[in-house]
Amino acid sequence: MRAFAVRSFGDRPELHDLPVPAADGGFVVRVHLAGVNPVDSKLVERLTAESEFPFVLGVDFAGVLEEVPGDETELRTGDRVFGMARRHGSYAEYTALRSTSPDLPIPIARIPDDVTDEQAAALPVAAVAALGSLELLGTGPGQVLVVTGAAGAVGGYAVQIAKHRGAHVIATVRSGADEARRLGANEVFESGSGDVVAAILAAHPDGVDAVLDNVSDPVATRRDAELLGAGRRLVSTVHAADESWFAGRQITATNISGPTNPLASPAGLAELARLVADGTVQARVRDVVPLEDALQVRDRLHQGGLSGKVLIRI
Repeated sequence: MRAFAVRSFGDRPELHDLPVPAADGGFVVRVHLAGVNPVDSKLVERLTAESEFPFVLGVDFAGVLEEVPGDETELRTGDRVFGMARRHGSYAEYTALRSTSPDLPIPIARIPDDVTDEQAAALPVAAVAALGSLELLGTGPGQVLVVTGAAGAVGGYAVQIAKHRGAHVIATVRSGADEARRLGANEVFESGSGDVVAAILAAHPDGVDAVLDNVSDPVATRRDAELLGAGRRLVSTVHAADESWFAGRQITATNISGPTNPLASPAGLAELARLVADGTVQARVRDVVPLEDALQVRDRLHQGGLSGKVLIRI
């Protein structure tokens, strides 16, 4: 099969001809579409000489089930499915999904008939991060929530889902204010127009209930404490929160990632698919490119040269 992979430590990812991965007690999926995420580059950067090679790039996928575990009861061979490939990447004609821990479910779910492969492939990493963060924040009716980077992939999903749950959404953006409003934000503050924290406090002197941070560095994230009182919550999807520092101010701060995300599961994926199917959430796709262009697109995204979700058609 064709796959973008790193063959050995220190190599640059290239298009290779590799064997189809074995199920080994998990699922094998024929990939139709893979999603490009910033984490794809970060995972390559974290490779060591002890890593398992070849390392296939990519996490998000949508495709068709070729093999299922013997004890699987919900999914069948031939089902259209989507999810996150954690151990064998998705920039490939086939991917394998196996359990990484007895406590972690394999993140795969059926694609509903009224959801396209393109919509499904745009969801997993970004939308699951948004959904899991809102779950940790207890987002519901009446909550005043700040979403930073609200025009980005995770932020855009968070705005839509939080609005659906009845929250009052305050969006901060570097650019894309109109897009944040279109997605449902009640208020939008642009970071290039002054001190955003001060501007939010001017509009909300008593502060806000929660912050979902998708863009800040650790120093900038500490300023969010000015918006939060004791007993309130902050979640960072970019691991910028000093959890102990916030705890000292009686603020619950959490850095969320794939393994720590409570919704990185079949149930979380199924909920997202339902939200897309009923029109609550828009899965925004900027472009679809062939597999041969995968590395160029990944590099441009990593360097900040792209905005919006790009999919790879395998």
